[in-house]
Amino acid sequence: MESATRSVLDALEVKLNDMPGASCCPNQMTVQSGSVGVWYLLAARNLCIAEEMGMDILTLCNGCFDTLKTANSWLKVNSRFRERINDILANFGEEFKGTIDVKNILQVLHDDVGTGRIEGSLVHPLNGLRIAPFVGCHVRRPMDKMGFEDPQEPQYLVRLVKGLGGEIVGYAEKNSCCGGGLSVARKEDAYGSSRRILRSAREAGAEAMVVNCPYCYSQLHRGQPTINERFHDGLEIPIMYITQMMGVAMGIPLEELGFEEALGESSSPERILAEGIATHDEDEDSILDKGTMAQVEVCSRCLACTDDCPTAMTVNEYRPEEIITLVRKGRAMDAARREDIWFCMNCHECVEKCPQGYGMVRLMIELKNRASEMGIRPDVVERRLESLRASGFAFNSKGEAPGSHVDELQDLIEKASKERFQL
Repeated sequence: MESATRSVLDALEVKLNDMPGASCCPNQMTVQSGSVGVWYLLAARNLCIAEEMGMDILTLCNGCFDTLKTANSWLKVNSRFRERINDILANFGEEFKGTIDVKNILQVLHDDVGTGRIEGSLVHPLNGLRIAPFVGCHVRRPMDKMGFEDPQEPQYLVRLVKGLGGEIVGYAEKNSCCGGGLSVARKEDAYGSSRRILRSAREAGAEAMVVNCPYCYSQLHRGQPTINERFHDGLEIPIMYITQMMGVAMGIPLEELGFEEALGESSSPERILAEGIATHDEDEDSILDKGTMAQVEVCSRCLACTDDCPTAMTVNEYRPEEIITLVRKGRAMDAARREDIWFCMNCHECVEKCPQGYGMVRLMIELKNRASEMGIRPDVVERRLESLRASGFAFNSKGEAPGSHVDELQDLIEKASKERFQL
C-alpha cells in the first residue's frame, strides 16, 4: 500500500516527507489494550515530530488514523492531560503544542487533491467495473474524534471510486467490522465477520472490493482461502487498496503498486484484475457509437430478452448477459472475441419482445462485424464472403453475377468493407 500511495501521490505532484525517528502509531487494539499510557505517549511523541517538521500527518491505515487523531484531539482540548503528557515528554526533549492535523488518505485524496484532478490523470478508467467500497470502522467512529465522514453513509471512498469510472455496489454489510480486532483473542472466529462481508458484496454483484485500511485489506483478502476451505463458499473477490486501484486506472506500472509485496503471490485475483484493467486499450475498445453504448446501459438493467432467446434456452454456452456486461464496461473488443456472439441466430425474436424496441441482435451483429474486421469469424462466414467476392453470390452458383459485372461488384464490396454502418 505504501508503494502504491507513493507512486500515485508522486504522479499527482503531492510531495511526501518521511518523519525521522517516528515509531509505530502505536496500534490501538494491542498497545492501547496493554497500556493506555504507552499508547498515548508514543502517539504524542509522533505528533511532536510532525509539529517540528511543520507538517500534517498522512495516515494510510484506519488504526493509525484512530490512534493519532484521537491523541491529537484529546491533547488539544484537555489542558490537564496535555500538561501531564508534556511533563513526561520534556524528559526526552519533546513538547506537544497542537499545531498540526492528522489526515486519513481519503481526506488527502478527496479534499486536498480533489476528484477532478484525479479524473484528469486517468489512463485506464474502470468503465463501470462493479466495486463494493469498504471503509472500515476507525475512519467513522468515534465521530467526536474522527469527524470527517458520515458514519452511516460514508461518501469519500464512494466518490473516489466513481471518479475512477467504477460503478458503486450497495450491500448490506458495508458498515460492518472486518473482524480484525477479534483476531487478538479469538482469531479463528474472525473469519466469520470477513465471510459475512465478502458474501454480502458478492451477492450484491460486486466484481471487486476497495478498502482504505491495510488491516481490512488483510482480513478480506487473506481470509478468503480459509473461508473457502471451511464453508466451501468459492470466494474469489479481488480486494484492492484505494491507491492500488487508482494506480492501475492512472496507468502506473503494476510493479510500482506493491501487489506482490502485499500479497506474497503473483497470480492473485487482485493481480489478474489489475492486469485486465491495465491492458485495456480505451481507443481500441471504443468501437461502438454513443447511441449503442447508451442503449446497452439500458439493456444491462433489463436483460428480459435473454429469457426469451431461443439460443439461450438451447445452448448453455451462449451467455448474452455476459456479452452485454462486457460492452457496458467498455470492453467491446473482448466481447467481439467471444465465440458465443456467433451463436445468435438473427431470428429477431428479441426485437419483437424488447420493451425498448431494440433487441440484442443488433448488438450481436455489430460485434460480429468488429470480429470480422479482426479476422475472427467462423469458417462458413469466410467461405460465404469469399464466394460473394468471387462470383457475386454468397452460395454456390452456376454462373457469375448478372451481366458478368464481377469486377464492379468486387470494387463495391472492397469499398463497403472499409465503411461502418449500423442496422
